[in-house]
Amino acid sequence: MTNKLSLRVVLVSVALVLLAGAVGSALLPHTGAAAQEKELQGSMNVSGRAVVTGTPDISYISLGVETRNESAQQAARENAELMTNVMAALKELGLTEADLSTSGYNVYSYQQSNRSDSSAPPITYYVVHNRLDITVKDLDMVGEVIDTAIGAGANQVQSVSFDIQDKQAMQIQALENAVAQARMKGEALARAAGVTLGGIKVITEQNTSYIPYTDTAALRSFAVAEAKTQITPGDVEVSAEVYVEFWF
Repeated sequence: MTNKLSLRVVLVSVALVLLAGAVGSALLPHTGAAAQEKELQGSMNVSGRAVVTGTPDISYISLGVETRNESAQQAARENAELMTNVMAALKELGLTEADLSTSGYNVYSYQQSNRSDSSAPPITYYVVHNRLDITVKDLDMVGEVIDTAIGAGANQVQSVSFDIQDKQAMQIQALENAVAQARMKGEALARAAGVTLGGIKVITEQNTSYIPYTDTAALRSFAVAEAKTQITPGDVEVSAEVYVEFWF
C-alpha cells in the first residue's frame, strides 16, 4: 500500500513539472516577441513654437528730473521743487498716488575745466537725478501725460512701454499652439518616412518668453521743441516653445 502511494506521488510530481514546462514554453515566445517589438519601436523628436499677440491695456512710463549746480544742496533743492511740480501736474490729470512712484535717486559730481582760462582751477558740478515711474491705465492719455510732465519740469523720457495686466490666458494659448505645431510636424515626418505616428513619450516646455511693446516715439518727440507726443501702442507678444518625443 505504501509503495503504491509513493508511486502516485512521484507520478503527480512529474506531471506538474511537465505542465509547468509546457506553460513556460508557451509564454516564452510571446514575451520574447513583446521585448523584440519594444526594441524595434522607433522614436521621433520634434519641437514646436508659437507666438500669440494681444492688445495692451496698461502703460508704464519712466521720466527723469535732472538738475545741476555748483552747490549740491542747491541742485537737490531745485530737483525736489521740479519733481513736486511734475507730480502735482500729473495729479491734476487724474492720476493718483498709486500711479506715481519715485525711484533711482542719484547724486554725483564731475569737474569741468574753464576753456577760456586754462590756468583757472576746474569747476565742480553736482548733478541730482530723480526718476518717476508712472502707471497709465487709459492708453489714450499716454501722450498727454508725457507732455504734461515735461511741461512741469521733467527733462528726461527714459522709457514708454505697453503691457497686458493678465497674461496667463495668452501664455496658455501659446503653449497649446506650440504643441499643435509639434504634432503637425511629427505627422508630416511620419508620412514622409512611411510610418504611423504613435503617442507621445516625452513632452517638455522649453521656453516661454514675454515681450512687452516699447515705444521710442516719446524720445523723438522730446527732442523736437514744442512737439506734441503721439503714442500708438503695438501688440504685446507671448511666445512658447516645446519639445516632444513621439514613438512609431
